Amino acid sequence: MTAVDTNVLIYAHDPRDNRKQSTALSILSSLTDGALLWQVACGFVASSRKREPFGLAQAQARREIQNL
Repeated sequence: MTAVDTNVLIYAHDPRDNRKQSTALSILSSLTDGALLWQVACGFVASSRKREPFGLAQAQARREIQNL
């Protein structure tokens, strides 16, 4: 089982740094038995409020958590 940090989810949805976004998306796509910790999910949704101007709305962050 592999657990990812909040930053991996944030970088996957933050287009301001292409290198970080690409790395995060690669990590997420390679997971076969990933685990989503409650603290990570909450941190991701909370941080989406700060990143709304960059394209990550809180509603979208919640949908992403549901999909994971």
